[in-house]
Amino acid sequence: MFEDHLADLFGSEFENWIEKNDMIAEFVSWSEIEILPDDHPDHAKSLEESAEDHQTAVNLWGSNGNIIITLSSGTIVEKSDNFPKNLLDELKEMAINGPFKVQLKEL
Repeated sequence: MFEDHLADLFGSEFENWIEKNDMIAEFVSWSEIEILPDDHPDHAKSLEESAEDHQTAVNLWGSNGNIIITLSSGTIVEKSDNFPKNLLDELKEMAINGPFKVQLKEL
């Protein structure tokens, strides 16, 4: 099911790209809203707001860092400093040439 979203975003060669670059893809829930610590008085409120705000994203990681991209909008919401520029460029190229023609954007 989620694999279909990846194919829609990046095209059918995405799985080969993951293998070629020794990357691992995992689906995660992502939200801009920070969940406060358990002992914070507004913890329950922040937990509820985060759950309402969450988006499904893919976390791509390997020995050279990681990148998290939302599936619905193609937004890069997190990227480690050491994520290789050439891999980022390849992801952008696959997305713009994929079935949905998405231009990846960074927060």
